[in-house]
Amino acid sequence: MKAKNLCITAGLCAGVASVAIAGDKPQLQKLDNAIEVTPQRIAKVRYENGTARIVSDWSDYNGGVSRAADVRVFDCFGDNDSDGFMDDTGGCFTASTSRWYFGTAYCNMFTTADHTVEDGTDLNAGFARVDFAWQWTCAGFGTETCLVAVFTQDSVPCELDSLDYSGWILDFGTLSCNPGGYYYTNVSLSTGTWPIPTGGTGSHILLYAQSATTSGALVLATCAQTMLWGTEYGGDNQKGTQVTEQFDDDLTVDGNHTTSECYTYSFGLCPDPLGAMVQFWGEAGTDPCDYANYNGDSTINTQDFLAFLNSWNNGEAMANCNGDSTVNTQDFLCFLNIWNACR
Repeated sequence: MKAKNLCITAGLCAGVASVAIAGDKPQLQKLDNAIEVTPQRIAKVRYENGTARIVSDWSDYNGGVSRAADVRVFDCFGDNDSDGFMDDTGGCFTASTSRWYFGTAYCNMFTTADHTVEDGTDLNAGFARVDFAWQWTCAGFGTETCLVAVFTQDSVPCELDSLDYSGWILDFGTLSCNPGGYYYTNVSLSTGTWPIPTGGTGSHILLYAQSATTSGALVLATCAQTMLWGTEYGGDNQKGTQVTEQFDDDLTVDGNHTTSECYTYSFGLCPDPLGAMVQFWGEAGTDPCDYANYNGDSTINTQDFLAFLNSWNNGEAMANCNGDSTVNTQDFLCFLNIWNACR
């Protein structure tokens, strides 16, 4: 794939440059300790003509809601059992929480990675939840306010970028720098979604900031980077796919991407390729048999019944088969009827 110039100003989209090779990056390292954090508040954000800006008032984040229909539709996070935590079913590392990054000296506060959602995803429903992980270096010591903006768009790295997309920004408050691990979060939206790109293939963008100006323009964090994983991690419940290219703002750190900042992420490691560690949740299509295929392996059998039973016993929102917001015996009977009809 070739990387095209970004259309920052009308008429300046003519050049083409080769994708940068893996050797242009620092040595990849393993980081083990996963530290969960939850945003304190949330707002709408827009990226337009090279500037990310908050475009709404902040609202308190109260944990969002687990919508009954929410299912994993893209997993570059390694959540094979759908519990919002890291697994390593493919045996890439000894510890399930181990993930790749480029070391604490590397800074990349603006990343664009691609995704193709799982077949059968309701493309009109949007992404209602995102899980992601990042290394928060900042000044290397002390603390820094952590704001993370998440966007989606139709284009993929390193194709022509509209530089015009909307999303949500999350305020995690003050976080410790270099905390002896990496931070991760599971964020569900109470209202609204991230749009799913047309046809189910597009990209997601993460921007790490430390503050905003009086006009709402985001000020980049001192130093941060998204942790890395892949969709081909060897699990039996992988969701979605990715390609090898990713945009990183690491040559001229300015909150923009240039043609020289498009990289291939095929490093020959496990998993391969790597990509920004992100997972999206959406809704399955309207075919009831999609729900009967509870473990997502495309075959409806006893394993789906057992997967549902475990989910139902744990009171998980996905087990709310009849959509009444309460997981009880009626949901068990609802699933049993669908499962029997679809086998």
